[in-house]
Amino acid sequence: MSAYSNSQITAWLQHIRLPSSYKQYTYNPAAFPKTEESLKALFRAQITTFPYENLSVHYSSTHLVDIQPDALYTKMMGPISNGRGGYCMELSIFFHHMLRGLGFHVYMTGVRNRTRTNGVPQGETQGWTHINNIIHLPDGSKFTADVAFGGDGPTLPLRMDEKATIHSNLGSQDVRLIHDVLPKQRLLDPKVWIYQYRNGADKPWNSFYSFLEVEFFQEDFEVQNWWASAKTLHRWTVLAVRFLREGEPVKYPHQDWKADCGEEINIVGKVMLVNNLVKLNMGNKTTVILQFDSEKQRLSALREFFNIRLTEEEIRSINGWDMALTDSN
Repeated sequence: MSAYSNSQITAWLQHIRLPSSYKQYTYNPAAFPKTEESLKALFRAQITTFPYENLSVHYSSTHLVDIQPDALYTKMMGPISNGRGGYCMELSIFFHHMLRGLGFHVYMTGVRNRTRTNGVPQGETQGWTHINNIIHLPDGSKFTADVAFGGDGPTLPLRMDEKATIHSNLGSQDVRLIHDVLPKQRLLDPKVWIYQYRNGADKPWNSFYSFLEVEFFQEDFEVQNWWASAKTLHRWTVLAVRFLREGEPVKYPHQDWKADCGEEINIVGKVMLVNNLVKLNMGNKTTVILQFDSEKQRLSALREFFNIRLTEEEIRSINGWDMALTDSN
């Protein structure tokens, strides 16, 4: 069973601004079609509605992230959600229970990331620090739906097949899943699924992460969650990422932006906050569009570009934290 009720799932379907052809299922979630196209619509609606952000690591009294499904719903859909999303385990667990509520055959699994140098994956495969959803559709096809890998994530579900199907991602970037062994593996079976990208048809493929078809439970992610929030890049980086729909302004949409996306959701760019910078990628290279040096300015950028409005208690909680900017005291 999903952790969420029919009324909660209906509220989510209304909130994510699906194409008009899916509105007939808003009050009948179990009838939602289980197809590749419908999964793609849900995926893109999810990542363009809820920002990828790790603010709970920095702007909370405990500096820890609560990944219980009820806490996630309150954070993202509650009366004082304030535009919040979450980081990998938050967004993926939330999306997992929504898919279950719609009747999809879906389970979660752990993911091993690679270490990076200057943002580029170049090092060894590390331990379980990420999360993914695997979906089996009625026609026999399998997909992963990673809605929570930040700006490096796919913009659609990826087909799991032995053909290493190439998907166009954002701009000239392609992504794919290959079924292979890792260089450090001693056992040649089972093979793992490896998420790869290339930044142009003439560029080499590089690997971001890998995973197995093994079901992980909420309890597994509770362990991962502690490590991810305390011992990975999330501990020393303040992050927010919002994928942009076609026609959507870079600064957060106001009431005059037409929310109806027609019959398809097209993703054309992403806006990112990294510590004291706001960056923009509209399908080509990433450029810095704003730099700031105070907490007041960072809070303003979160409102302006992501519609994230932290509470006074959250704002005060960064006082004395090493990732605070100059005016936090």
